[in-house]
Amino acid sequence: MIEQPVSVPEIGSVSVDVLCLNPLKNHALSWECKSGRTIEDKQARVYSAIRAEHLQRTGNVTFREPRRATAEAIYCCLRQDAEKIKSSLDRLGSRLPIISLSDKAELFSGQVADQDLQRALLAGIDLPPLDNVPKYLIANTQTPRPALARMLFATLVSLLRRQIGRMALNQILEETFGDWACMGTDLRRYLHDRFKELIRDLVENELHDYASVVKATHSPQELFVEFSGNILGRDASSRTRTFQKFERLAYSFIERLENNRPYDASKESASLWLPGFEPEK
Repeated sequence: MIEQPVSVPEIGSVSVDVLCLNPLKNHALSWECKSGRTIEDKQARVYSAIRAEHLQRTGNVTFREPRRATAEAIYCCLRQDAEKIKSSLDRLGSRLPIISLSDKAELFSGQVADQDLQRALLAGIDLPPLDNVPKYLIANTQTPRPALARMLFATLVSLLRRQIGRMALNQILEETFGDWACMGTDLRRYLHDRFKELIRDLVENELHDYASVVKATHSPQELFVEFSGNILGRDASSRTRTFQKFERLAYSFIERLENNRPYDASKESASLWLPGFEPEK
């Protein structure tokens, strides 16, 4: 899981950057990935105190044998920052292990409880060039609404190209975020709520003539986006024009969000009408 909140009573809470569970070993790893040379003292104290019971109770982790489960926390950073991170942890009296990253992932200091991982890190694990590493986490709780809107529009167009005219919100989220199943519960809840707001705004305004929001019968809290049946037209030329218009609608919607402007139908350009939906003269 990614960015999973975990709480330790009387110490505090952290959002674990990456939470890994090995069901066969009944063991969990909480990774704190640093992009600089400093650490947060309170955060480090929480990581030092995390036990399996805290992950089970507050971290959305289900261990095969909870009473025998084990857990550990690990700091991860670039090789050039490892000494600074170690000095900060030493100052706090923390013995958390540190993994340094360069062309290899290596154990820089401390010991990893998982002996298989310990041996692998002592030998060094080859890593691909950073530019070749896929970027899974494309959004977080700080991602601005216009950026989320760009992602939403790209997904809507992708689904429409596959002749999918009725889309569930969860389907849209899973299509947009390749790491959706791995995200922490708080991040998923945040993105779910933001996408729900964006979809309602979009369908009530820029797409009001082309799509509608329908509540799921089995779960009123969930919703579907339903596009008009003939929105794609009957031939390749109509579909091309439709997607070109969709691009203009997307720019209009994103620009409105960036400028924090309400929708104004009177300013709607004739060029934004989709083929077959132009108003009668």
